[in-house]
Amino acid sequence: MVYSTMHRKLYEYVEEEIGLRIIMGEYEPQSTLPNEDALCTKFGVSRGVIREAIKVLQKKGLVQPRPKIGTQIQPKSQWNLFDADVLVWKLKAGQQLEFLENITEVRMIIESEAAKLSAERATPEELTEIQFQFNRLKDVLDDEGEFNYEEYLEADMDFHSAILEASHNELLAQIGRTMRHAVQTARQADTHDISILSASQPFHAAVIKAISSKDPEGAYTATSNMFDQLWKDTQG
Repeated sequence: MVYSTMHRKLYEYVEEEIGLRIIMGEYEPQSTLPNEDALCTKFGVSRGVIREAIKVLQKKGLVQPRPKIGTQIQPKSQWNLFDADVLVWKLKAGQQLEFLENITEVRMIIESEAAKLSAERATPEELTEIQFQFNRLKDVLDDEGEFNYEEYLEADMDFHSAILEASHNELLAQIGRTMRHAVQTARQADTHDISILSASQPFHAAVIKAISSKDPEGAYTATSNMFDQLWKDTQG
């Protein structure tokens, strides 16, 4: 199979193809990948492309080159599950319900704590930014005739990102940014029903009210409630 380089670097296609096969179990832990010549033939690429793809997969914890053995598949415990590509590959591999459940649980833990800290630490400018993003959400949902889910998703992600930044905890904010691509991919499986999305607005409003009121426990509870409802809506 020969891949186009129009939008992505060639090794990224190979990296994703091998990564998906690992996650789907086609390449089992402790087994080794085919040698470079076999992979070059399989994907129709050069050795340089294969080596670059393997380097990236190694950084993600999926493989480990070993002298005289070959490129060995790592057990799941070694995978970098916070890597956006690995999370997206899990979704593409057909593990949708597990993927969404894990993402929702992690977001609840991270973002509930971030909201609590934001209620304690947010500056007036950051509160203004959170309110601005909430208003964007409202404007998108109010325009039922021209409703665009992609615009809604962007506004919603920016709302949550503003809260993460206002926590003034670099680690929480960075985890949020690292997961953003994976979360956006996961959210493609959300309901696009505007009535359900509109029903979530009171949960968002409760979060921003608690943060603005400097109520840390209220912000934590409101965010947890929001993700509880998100999971219920996801399950349908």
